[in-house]
Amino acid sequence: MKMAVKHHFHISALLGFLLLPICPLLAQAPEPANQKPSEAYDAGMRLLREKRYAEALEQFQQEEKIAPQLPQGAMGQGIALALLGRLPEASTALGRALQIDPTDWMARRELGIVEWQLNQKDLAAKDLAEIVKLFPKDAAATSLLGQYEAERGNYAQAVTYFAAAPTQVAANPRLRLMDAEALLKTGHLDEAREQLAGLNGQPGLTVEERFRLGWLLGQSKQYPEAIQVFKSLLADYPDQRKVHYGLALAYFEQSDYAACVETLKDYARADNTSAQILSLLGVAEEKNGHTEEAYQAFRQGIEQFPTDAESYLDLATLGAVHLNYDIALPALAAGMERIPGDYKLFLASGLLHDLKSQHDIAQTEYQKALALAPDRASIYVALGMCYEDEDKYSDSVAILQQAVDRKINDVLVYYFLADALFRQGIAPNTPQYEQAKAAVEAGLIIDPGYAFSYLQRAKLEMMTNRTQEAIADLEHARTLEPNSQPILYQLANAYRRVGKKSEADKLLASVVASNKKEDEGERVRTLEGIMVGISSKDGTAP
Repeated sequence: MKMAVKHHFHISALLGFLLLPICPLLAQAPEPANQKPSEAYDAGMRLLREKRYAEALEQFQQEEKIAPQLPQGAMGQGIALALLGRLPEASTALGRALQIDPTDWMARRELGIVEWQLNQKDLAAKDLAEIVKLFPKDAAATSLLGQYEAERGNYAQAVTYFAAAPTQVAANPRLRLMDAEALLKTGHLDEAREQLAGLNGQPGLTVEERFRLGWLLGQSKQYPEAIQVFKSLLADYPDQRKVHYGLALAYFEQSDYAACVETLKDYARADNTSAQILSLLGVAEEKNGHTEEAYQAFRQGIEQFPTDAESYLDLATLGAVHLNYDIALPALAAGMERIPGDYKLFLASGLLHDLKSQHDIAQTEYQKALALAPDRASIYVALGMCYEDEDKYSDSVAILQQAVDRKINDVLVYYFLADALFRQGIAPNTPQYEQAKAAVEAGLIIDPGYAFSYLQRAKLEMMTNRTQEAIADLEHARTLEPNSQPILYQLANAYRRVGKKSEADKLLASVVASNKKEDEGERVRTLEGIMVGISSKDGTAP
């Protein structure tokens, strides 16, 4: 869940930020101007350290009168005014200092901090970014910039900034939570868990921070710890529906579907539920073997929340899994009418029609989905497969190449592009062969663990009599998918080419089903996988 957290620094924290340059950074920087400040400035800085802010302000005002051509007087006033809580005046004073000397790094740093306090975050980020160029480990600037980037979803940049302010992050639970989320979003699971471990059990956390901790523990797959935190909130968190949803989701991810259902059952009433709760309840009921109860939860979700797509997609997925298309399709039709801008509904409708072998209708639905979301790989894959099922291989190649041209990096896009080219017919030293080869290599770069791309590369290698390379690829593919009939069959053929008859015969004896039958089964699983993917839970609390 993404929670908007409003915050304000206390004066003591602001003092720490504002006075930091005086100690470690001042020694690194040149004098702000050629002329040294007067005794009034020195007295003002001493008074700041003594927290005598009003007296310090008077000294800085005197300094500005003595040397109006220097920025120090205005800059000192800006600091003192900020510490007195007079932020707009502080911003004006610091602006005066920068008009005198735009290169005054101290004034720009303090202005960035004040702008942050005034919620002028874009201006603050611009000024603080200039400071970080000079002082990459400035804790005040980097910790604020980390928050700025995290709030905008620029998680990789947030991680970099937070890493430069470890002391500030460690001392502030809210920053630790933001850093943990950014680490999770960028795939640094171990580092995120380390941050969360430092918070779990820490006294003094607010209830919102504890809720956020529970949520992130769940996202980091630490389900027992998440359950413990959510249970601790059952007595004092103001929104119990959110807590029960978080607790139920942790149970669900731990595969304790009965506990998930039990946790949600009191929140399925019409007057105290949400689309997310009914969706999770339905999926948990299905996982627990209660298909009819799952249908009931999804129908309730559609009835109560007709403009939320989640229940429609869940019902469609349930229909696909149980081959009950005629229940799911009318619900999807209603959903598309009520929510015409959600591509997932049109994609789901296309998938169901595809599974029913109604390819013309499926293609129409896929095209509508593509118009709404032209950068979604799953639509191109589904549409390309649909064309293949009608032997329209050139159409399949064209639509999947369109995805490649849009730089959509998904291994299935490249796999099915090569697949369509194989089905169309290719030969060595032709443009089609080179196109297939490029697609296979690109797919392997995106996902080197996808076994069937190695199978495709082996087929290309066999065409050019590079049998040993093909055997190496097929043996690797076999380690990834040891029971794949097409991989075993191709490996047997390759062994025969190099005279390994006994190995080939053993492999052929283990191929118990035809390649065509398995290929059709894999295609159905791919379509169902797309359906499950678009209806999967995204971890958003109600």
